[in-house]
Amino acid sequence: MEQDICDVTLWLIEKHSLSRVHVWVDRHYTQIGREIAGVTVMTSPRHPARLTEAARAAPFALGYTNEDTRADTYGHPFCDGHHSRHEAIQAYARIEGALRCWRSS
Repeated sequence: MEQDICDVTLWLIEKHSLSRVHVWVDRHYTQIGREIAGVTVMTSPRHPARLTEAARAAPFALGYTNEDTRADTYGHPFCDGHHSRHEAIQAYARIEGALRCWRSS
């Protein structure tokens, strides 16, 4: 999951020409595997809804399911954003490809 969070983070940075962004993924304590409770995008000084909306689609494209049972959640660590340009391009291509396949199915 950590790699997926980093790839989504790098994808958002590239796609929306951001200098920095944090993607926060919540999970319920009972969730395992590819189940998540929610995704939030935080930028400074606010977290725009359009970025969160875009980031919510990416996990579905990567095979995650979203079920918010309203039980207690915990957040997965966000990506530190210290990646090479090459890694950013790879992440962008991975997420764009996954989204294309997911939207076409």
